[in-house]
Amino acid sequence: MHLIKFALICFIAVALGGCFGLVPGSREYQPLLQWEAGFYQQARRDVFPKQVREQPTPFRDALVAWAGVITAIEYKGDGASKAVRITARHHYFDWIEDAGAQRERFFLSPRGEGKFAVFWGVGNLSDQKFIDQFSVGDMLVAYGSPSFIEQDFIGLNPTKNIRGIKPNWFRMDILDYGRPGEPVKTLKKVPF
Repeated sequence: MHLIKFALICFIAVALGGCFGLVPGSREYQPLLQWEAGFYQQARRDVFPKQVREQPTPFRDALVAWAGVITAIEYKGDGASKAVRITARHHYFDWIEDAGAQRERFFLSPRGEGKFAVFWGVGNLSDQKFIDQFSVGDMLVAYGSPSFIEQDFIGLNPTKNIRGIKPNWFRMDILDYGRPGEPVKTLKKVPF
């Protein structure tokens, strides 16, 4: 009888261990397969806004992936020429999904390198529905080329793709870190 219980416990442990979200752990960021994955694979995640501000020319045509938190959503034009500019404050992102007992999956650093903006045409209902999913305060993952610097932001234009992540899925008060290789400081323990 004890052998059967032991075997059952081992089976349950192995089964749960293979299920994302049931057992604490982490993995590389998982882009949305249908439309984000190709950009994620091609994009440079080792180029940061400060580098672009200091030397814009070498990065003008590079495809970069930046993460941040949306601070403004502004529409320009109308009809077929209507477009939206989404401005975000850049935050360092380790490109890790944390699958623990907590709800949040992404731990952005409270630090970053200033603002960036993305641009998206909204000339039809499908484009508008896509943009309607984004809100101020959402995490933004953006893919584009840092083609110009205007006032206090860097424009990723053309913007190749964007993904919004609602506030209940990320936090900025757990880990304080910078670029890869810089020290990581734990701000507080993740609540379980």
